[in-house]
Amino acid sequence: MAIQRWDPFRDLVRLQDRVNRLFDESLARSGAARPADAAARPSWQPPVDLFEASDRYVIRADLPGVESASVDLQIEEGELVLRGERTLDPSVPRERYLRLERPHGTFVLRMALPDSVDRVGIEASHRNGVLEVTLPKRKEEPLGRVRLSSITQQRAFRKRPAGHIAPIRRSVD
Repeated sequence: MAIQRWDPFRDLVRLQDRVNRLFDESLARSGAARPADAAARPSWQPPVDLFEASDRYVIRADLPGVESASVDLQIEEGELVLRGERTLDPSVPRERYLRLERPHGTFVLRMALPDSVDRVGIEASHRNGVLEVTLPKRKEEPLGRVRLSSITQQRAFRKRPAGHIAPIRRSVD
């Protein structure tokens, strides 16, 4: 994974978003109205798993009830961004629900991409309510010997008299 510079404000913003989401969810369950700016914020985040194999990273997101057409997957500024929306069943009027626990509405999930990811080869599939994103790793070229040019070889291996010590050159700034 790529090393990221620690930003305490980013962590505080994430914490604030989580607390706001908790309050919004509890208000929604109680039937109270949501604040006006809450409509602009994502209302939930799908749970995800991320694991690393020898040649790829794999992300699995649980998206039951989310249609493939309402899922958008993009790369923005070094991050993999997953957006989508889960809607309520339109055949059941909202006032008919006696219990409404499953989250619905829009979601946004951002994950930083490691530098080792081959961005051209990213693939995604949506099956049985699980979105699987495969992020292949770039193939690294093996390290090999570097051949010296003949000029460098002549200077490096010039015959010197026995007991000769090459002078030390120092640069003075």
